[in-house]
Amino acid sequence: MPVLHKNRQLLAVCALAGLLAAPGWAQTRSITCYSDVFAPYVTLDGGEIRGIDVDAIAEAGRRVGIKVSFQLLPWVRLERDIAMGTASEVECAFAYTVTDIRKTYMDFTTVPVKLTELNIFARRGSFQSFNGIDDLKGKTVGIRRGFKLPAAMQTMVEQGYIKLEEVNTDKQNFEKLARERIQAVLSNREVGFEALDLLGNHEIVALSPSVQITPTYLVFNKAKGHADLVPLFDKGFRAIIADGTYRKIRARYL
Repeated sequence: MPVLHKNRQLLAVCALAGLLAAPGWAQTRSITCYSDVFAPYVTLDGGEIRGIDVDAIAEAGRRVGIKVSFQLLPWVRLERDIAMGTASEVECAFAYTVTDIRKTYMDFTTVPVKLTELNIFARRGSFQSFNGIDDLKGKTVGIRRGFKLPAAMQTMVEQGYIKLEEVNTDKQNFEKLARERIQAVLSNREVGFEALDLLGNHEIVALSPSVQITPTYLVFNKAKGHADLVPLFDKGFRAIIADGTYRKIRARYL
């Protein structure tokens, strides 16, 4: 074989190796992740899905060569769809707490997307004191439809000590609270403050102590066979936490 032809082959192999090593070629996988609107974690801004969780997941994926796109589904429908397994279009969703039932049809990352702090919100002065869930006895509490209750609160609901009213949006909950149609709202702390800012109501406050602080995770439809993405996203989440990127993402919205 002529030397010139050998050199051309060698150059071609080197060029291909260089392309494969380039950042654009490293992104060999893509996935669509679903959630519902939970500002400031998931927002719909001019048709664009953004927010703390969205930006963090996208960046964590980028760090490990996975391109993530996002879609919205109502929260109740979303979990129901994942449970359908192979019949569902949903491959990936966020942000979920771990339960034994969910582990039968979801694969969870081990690094959480965030720590979710749940608070009771009430009109200023409506509670003489608040020491925890026991003080909600005899009250009507608003929650977002499909919201996972803290175990102690779920027990009190089942025993009839607390009445729940479910709505589709956080805004509806806080409007009902402002009109004294309910006595309290259970909400993620930042989500609640975001809803109150939009309403411009400063007579509703978050009660202390919080009722629960729990990690919530990125999950994959177990039937879709994406368990291999768990360690990759774990690596991506660790990277954006370690170098301060996650803190900067939060600062954009809070």
